[in-house]
Amino acid sequence: MMLITALSGVTLAGVAATAPSPAAAAFAAQALAETAVPVRPGEPGVTPFWNSGAVQFLYAPAFAIPAVAGAKTYRFTLRSKNGDEQSFTAPQPWAALSPVWPKVAVGPVTLTVQALDGDGRPLDQPAQRTFHRAAPFGGVYAAPASTWRESARTGLAALAHSPDLRCWFGTGGPAEEFHLYRYPYKIVGAAAAALAIYATQTPVPADAPAALAAARRAADYLLSLSLPVGSPWAFHPPTYHPTMFAERLKGHMSAQNYMTSSGAESGLCYLSVYKATGDRKYLDAAVRIAETYAERQRSDGSWPLFVRVSDGSEVTENTMIPTMVVDFLDRLAPAAKTDRFYAMRARALAWIESNPVRTWNWQGQFEDVKPLPPYENLTKHDGCDYAIHLLRSAPNDPAKRALALDLLRFAEDQFIMWAQPPSERPGKQSADGAAATKPNRWLLPCVLEQYRCYAPVCASSAKLIRTYLAAYGVTRDRLHLEKARALAATLTRTQANAKAPGRFLTWVMQPSGLMWFNCELLAIEALQELAAVDPSSP
Repeated sequence: MMLITALSGVTLAGVAATAPSPAAAAFAAQALAETAVPVRPGEPGVTPFWNSGAVQFLYAPAFAIPAVAGAKTYRFTLRSKNGDEQSFTAPQPWAALSPVWPKVAVGPVTLTVQALDGDGRPLDQPAQRTFHRAAPFGGVYAAPASTWRESARTGLAALAHSPDLRCWFGTGGPAEEFHLYRYPYKIVGAAAAALAIYATQTPVPADAPAALAAARRAADYLLSLSLPVGSPWAFHPPTYHPTMFAERLKGHMSAQNYMTSSGAESGLCYLSVYKATGDRKYLDAAVRIAETYAERQRSDGSWPLFVRVSDGSEVTENTMIPTMVVDFLDRLAPAAKTDRFYAMRARALAWIESNPVRTWNWQGQFEDVKPLPPYENLTKHDGCDYAIHLLRSAPNDPAKRALALDLLRFAEDQFIMWAQPPSERPGKQSADGAAATKPNRWLLPCVLEQYRCYAPVCASSAKLIRTYLAAYGVTRDRLHLEKARALAATLTRTQANAKAPGRFLTWVMQPSGLMWFNCELLAIEALQELAAVDPSSP
C-alpha cells in the first residue's frame, strides 16, 4: 500500500525513507520514462479526442485546443501546485505534452496554451485546462499478506461460506436481505459459478458435494427466470429481477428492460457449472443464449445495449461493446465442440475494430448506471477485455500487440492509482461512487471502476492484473508483472477485514462498503491466474 520511492514529486506521508533496491529503482525509472508516450492522442479531422471528461493523466495527454488564426507556434506552460513550471513550444495547439511530461510534479496542474505570431508575440487569450498529473508506478510497495494461491483459496472458501450464499444451501432462492440479487443475471450467476469453482478445487474441500448441490440450485433458479420462448431475447436471463426488490429498481433499472450483455455473463457462469457437474442442461442453456445472440445480431455486427423485454425495441441509442460476448463464444466453442458461432463472433470483432478502437469511446456499460453519450462515462473493462483477446489470439501480430498495449496504457492512465489520487471527480457520480469518493480511505495501489463510479473496486484491480499478465506473457517485460503483483498485494491485504474475514473487499478502502460478490469472484480468478504465472512469489 505504501510507496517508498520518490520520483517526479511522488511522495506519501508517513513512509519510511528506505532506499529502493536497484531492481525496484530501475522499474520506477522505466515507468516514469514511459509516461512521456501519449495514449491515442487526438488530431482534428483524423483521430477523435477522447479525454474531455478526464480529471487525471498518467501518460502525456493531448487536448482538443483549437488553432488561432495567424498563429505560427504555441507556447505550452504547465504550472504545478508546488510552484514548479515547465514549458515548451509546438506548431499545433493539440500537441501532446511529451517534451516536459516526466518533469511535471505529481498533483494538480494548470496548463495554458498561448498562440504566438511569427515574432513570438501572444495572440488572443490563452487556452487553459486543469487536471491531476498522476503518480507513476513507484517500484516498491508493501508486501502481500499471503501467497497468491493461499489468498485465492482463502477468498474462495470465505465466499462459499458467506451469509450471501447461504440461501443456496437451503431453499434455493435469493434471500430478501441480500438485495443485490435484484440483478439476477450477474449475482445469481456469480453465486452458481463461485460455488462450482469452490467445489472443484484441488485438494477437494470436505463440503464439496454440498457446495456443488448449492451451485446447481443457484443455476437452476436463474434458468427458471429465463425469458420465455417467443420473447425477442428468449433463453436469456433477466437483468433485473421480475418479481423481487421492486423498491430498489428505479429509472432505467426496470424489469421491463434488458441489458443485452447480460446473457453472455450468465452464459459464462453456466459454463462453470457445466464444467463442475458435467450436466448437459447447463451447456445447453449456454448454447441457447448464443443462438439468441445469433438471431438478434444486427447487420453492423453488434446489438443494442438496452431493449424492452416485451418487443426488443431500443431503450437508449447506445450499442453494446461486445467483448463479453466474444469471450463467452470463445469459451463456449470448445465446451460445446462447435464452430457454428464463428461467423457471429467475427462480425462482433469487426464492429469493435470499426467503432471503439477507432473512436476510443470505451464507455461504461453497467446495469446500475444509466447509459450516457460518448466519452461522458469511460471505463477500462471492455478495452482491457479486448486487449487480452488480442494478446492471446494474435501474440505475434505487431499491430494488434501495439493496440493491446495502448489499451492497457489507457486503463492505467485513467483508472490506476499508484499513489496520491486526485481530489476531483469526473462528472456526476452514481450513488456508489458518491459514497466512496474520499481518497484518504482508499488502499493503494488500486484501480477505479468508471467515471460515474470513480472509486476503487476489486474487480477493476482484477481486470488490470489479468491484462498485465497477458501483456507479460507476450512481451516478457517484467514491469508488467511487477505492476500485477503490486495490485494483487493490495487485494490480499483487504482479506484481513474483521467484518468479512478472508473475503476480498469489493470497495478497496477502509472502512469498506457493500459486498458485490461477483466482484470477489473476479478477484479470486485473477489471483489464481497470477499464482499460475508467478508461483514462487511472494
